[in-house]
Amino acid sequence: MVAIHALTRIAEGAVLAGTCALLFCLPRIAEACGASLPELHESVPVDGDTYPANAALLFWGEAISVDKVTVTVDGEPAALVHAEFAQGLAPLVVKVEPEPLPGQTVVVAGDFCGEEADCPASITFTAGEPNVVAPAPNVEASFFAVFQHAPFSYTQGCTQFEAAQALYVHLEQAAPAAGEALVLFQVTWKPGDEVDASAISLTERGVGPTTIASEVLTAEHFGSADVRSDVCLEVVARDAAGNAAPPFELCPPCFMRSDETPLPSGSSAPPEPLWTEADAVPGSACALATETSGEEPTSGEAPTSGEAPTSGETGETGETGPQEETSDSATGGEDGPDKGCACDSDGAGGSGSLLLLALGLIGVRRRR
Repeated sequence: MVAIHALTRIAEGAVLAGTCALLFCLPRIAEACGASLPELHESVPVDGDTYPANAALLFWGEAISVDKVTVTVDGEPAALVHAEFAQGLAPLVVKVEPEPLPGQTVVVAGDFCGEEADCPASITFTAGEPNVVAPAPNVEASFFAVFQHAPFSYTQGCTQFEAAQALYVHLEQAAPAAGEALVLFQVTWKPGDEVDASAISLTERGVGPTTIASEVLTAEHFGSADVRSDVCLEVVARDAAGNAAPPFELCPPCFMRSDETPLPSGSSAPPEPLWTEADAVPGSACALATETSGEEPTSGEAPTSGEAPTSGETGETGETGPQEETSDSATGGEDGPDKGCACDSDGAGGSGSLLLLALGLIGVRRRR
């Protein structure tokens, strides 16, 4: 009996030690897989802003909620409710009810992380005039490009992938004015049933005149689809007040390049190449501009700094109706192209009249 009792105590000790070891390892496993503790990263508006009274409040973070957050308007209690009209623009979207009047002071304060962690925050802003005008993207100046590069490993969560392509989407709009509702671009591609490929879905904040959305892709991402003829990205510009511009399409890509130069492993797309006329995709606005100018593309031309050269005209709406602004973790980049990926033939500006003719061709060739 004494021996059995001793063995039982040894077994219980082993179980306890194993449990402690497992608990000690769990945080490390979670950390290795990229798991994060609840945390509020950022908000729109930020403290001190003037923000449209009818716009949703947007919050980005990990496992956040407003269950322990209160709001007052000029010191009087109000409520934070889900903003259905802004669904998909941020992980957490709420609106103030009743809607504040322009000039009133709104204070949002409390713990955004619920029971699992503490992440208190306080945001005070002034309600501005309601935003009722839809965003106005510059459709003709927007384009996308694809870089087929040497494979490198990257990790999302606990899964490791091999990136072999990168997508860069240039989105243009008029420069946002102070006090306007935040504009976000939603970029999607849904392959047809006959194409064995993966869908694309990106949301980028347009905080400046140029927004560049980038994404790493596997070599098999487009499957049997030919990027030059089968891929049309649909873009919708929406703002936090519920206004949306008509959707438009970008296709074909303006630039494509293949380069097997080794790249380091990472978790994001490699820097966008400095595109040249040799990268212009036949049939695209870039190629049309070059052909119209009467000059042959060459590989020895000076790079175009990752953007399509301009024709000297801005703010054209094409056939999409009213224009609007865009936003997200925008990389901004250099000043955006003024005309849908219209490529300069000599890197310093071509014949104005010929490029104006090219612009007309762009409108015909770009599908919507």
